[in-house]
Amino acid sequence: MLRGRLILALALACGLAGSPSVVRADDDDARPTPRTAITIGGASVVLVATTNQLYAFVDDIETNAPVADAELSVDSADGTSIELRKVPLTMRKTTAGMFVGPLARGGQQQGAFMVSLRSSAGSGEAPAEIVYSDVIPPPVYGTGVSLSIKLAIAGASAGIGAVVAMLVMLWLRGLQKRRTLRAVSRAPAI
Repeated sequence: MLRGRLILALALACGLAGSPSVVRADDDDARPTPRTAITIGGASVVLVATTNQLYAFVDDIETNAPVADAELSVDSADGTSIELRKVPLTMRKTTAGMFVGPLARGGQQQGAFMVSLRSSAGSGEAPAEIVYSDVIPPPVYGTGVSLSIKLAIAGASAGIGAVVAMLVMLWLRGLQKRRTLRAVSRAPAI
C-alpha cells in the first residue's frame, strides 16, 4: 500500500517537474500598426499600412479637420534597389479626407511611396516610407537548442531517474526482508 502511494507521488512529481511552463502574451508582444505622416502644403497626410490595405488620412494642419476636396494618388516603389518602377495604387475615397487602397506587401520589411495631393489646404508631392514593424521575423533554425528545452529534458530525465532509483530501492528492501525471513525460518528453535 505504502509502496504504491510512493510510486504514485513520485510519478506525479516527475510529471509536474517535466511539464513545460505556461506562456502568456504580454502587452510587450503587441506590434504597432505601421504608419507614417507627411506634410504637403497646409495638409497632413497619414499613411497606415495593414496586411493588405493602405489607408490615407488627409487633414488640415491648422484645424485638424478632414480635407473634403482632397484628391490623392499614391505610387508605390516596386522592384530591387537597382531598378525601381512606380506602381500606382488605386486609392478610393471613402469619406471626407479618407482614402483606402489595396496593398500587396509581399513579405517586404518596408514600403516606399510617392504621395501626390491636390486640395484647398495644399498641393504637391512628397515621398513617404513605412517600416513594417508588424512583421514577425521568421524563426531562426540552427543547431542549438533553447535553454527552456534543455531544462525540460533535464527535468524529465531527473524525474525518470528518481522513479527508477525509488523502484530499485523498494525492490532491494523487499529482497532484504525476504532474506531476513528465510534466515529466521531456518534458525534452530531453542
